[in-house]
Amino acid sequence: MQVQYGAVPNPQALGNAIGNAIVGQIQQYGAQFFTADPFAGVNFMLIDQKPDCVECICPCIGEKKNSYQISVSEQTGHLAQQQLGIIKEESECAQRFFCQCWRALDLLFINNQNQIMFKAQRIYKVPSVLCLPCERPEMVVSRDSEVIGYLKQPFMCCGRSECPLPILEEIDICDPSGNTRYFISGEFVQCGCITRICAIPRCTGPCQYIDYDIYNPMKQKVGRIRNIFNGCAQEYCSKADKFLVEFPPQCTSQDKCLILFAAITIDYDNFEYTFCNLP
Repeated sequence: MQVQYGAVPNPQALGNAIGNAIVGQIQQYGAQFFTADPFAGVNFMLIDQKPDCVECICPCIGEKKNSYQISVSEQTGHLAQQQLGIIKEESECAQRFFCQCWRALDLLFINNQNQIMFKAQRIYKVPSVLCLPCERPEMVVSRDSEVIGYLKQPFMCCGRSECPLPILEEIDICDPSGNTRYFISGEFVQCGCITRICAIPRCTGPCQYIDYDIYNPMKQKVGRIRNIFNGCAQEYCSKADKFLVEFPPQCTSQDKCLILFAAITIDYDNFEYTFCNLP
């Protein structure tokens, strides 16, 4: 009796078939595997607000929805190395017109695959500049409907650093249980802040920067959010601002996400150039 055996498959054809199957799976599910942690290994991050032409031409129409480009950066913040995504604002027209920088809003972090990775929600509360102890502003940050932390603005007039001075902003960065992981403090006595209030161009030297230091619960300075002078055209003809974030050394990816949204909060509270802000 003669036994017939099936044809032995071509190894190259078999390898190509397996490779094509793997590529198909990566294309279908790749975002789940390769975008799970967009902040891994990132030490410096650049936040560059996109200017709005309508606001530049006719600022009296009120606020437009903000949009920010998020990129990996080097230490000086002058060069964006790799874009991680964008942050887009969702808010109501009436809130933007009447409440302006204090408006209720949703901020969506959208990666390069056009997927919503994180969402930050802020409801309208007592404006932080009124220094009232009740109904303090708060932002809830979540991923896939799961809360990863909170940004809280406590009631205080002077900072909690070792040399307490009048402050521009204080933000507590809290985990889902409400425990403070870091806090951010921006002191009023800075060259960049004073020249900005006096409407003096801050295009050279230390006047280019306004710093908001990041502290751990032991009041040790471990990082920084820096507002960078964005050029005369951007600074004086638009509301587009630029920030460089220096993350703490032991910062987790969730902490980095919260610090990122804290920097956006600082932009809304201090750099929107509306009647409710400093000029």
